[in-house]
Amino acid sequence: MVKHIVMWKHGDNFTEEEKMEHAKIIKESLEALIDKVPGVISIKVITEPLPSGSGHADLILDSSFESAEALNNYQVHPEHVKAATFVRSVVKDRKCIDYYE
Repeated sequence: MVKHIVMWKHGDNFTEEEKMEHAKIIKESLEALIDKVPGVISIKVITEPLPSGSGHADLILDSSFESAEALNNYQVHPEHVKAATFVRSVVKDRKCIDYYE
């Protein structure tokens, strides 16, 4: 199994209300991919991390895939590309790590 973890900060030029709406859209669009992309085991988007993380991330994607190949296929799947396009338009400071579990 391959884990794919991504962390983002909200973009700077948005109100708190807009940030909350963006987080909702991101969560819904990414979590919906479990039913659309082969090889996805789990997808969870955390929109309210505890403050103990020192503010390093506002949004976290925690996902699992059957294999590295499944992760690669997810990255280019049209539904993921669509979701990722929106994500990139409203966030900054993307950090990612992929690893075998």
